[in-house]
Amino acid sequence: MVRSDERTKEIFAHFKEPWFFLETAEEYKSLFEKCGFKVVFSKIETITTEHTPEEVFRIFSSGAIAGYLNQDYYDTELTEEYISVFKEIMKEAFEQQSDEKGMVKLKFNRIFLIAVKE
Repeated sequence: MVRSDERTKEIFAHFKEPWFFLETAEEYKSLFEKCGFKVVFSKIETITTEHTPEEVFRIFSSGAIAGYLNQDYYDTELTEEYISVFKEIMKEAFEQQSDEKGMVKLKFNRIFLIAVKE
């Protein structure tokens, strides 16, 4: 997609992810314990929902796009053309991911963690 598209790959190569993810609930528990918390509950749950490609783009635009199109996460200048083409590529990608009913399955991993500061 954006990484390999001729119109965006040069600028996207300068993108530095702002997100921090761990793989397991145990890793999150350990992180919190190292920071002085007593973890009472830690669980990762995968939530799957179905949406139209347009809805998926709205969901993407309400969150993740703020990282992908934030100048702070690039060491090169973001151009208006890059931003426009980036959005176009993402819309096309969501369309391509739709099934025969025109729906896209979104999977989100959610961490549920209860911790008490000791």
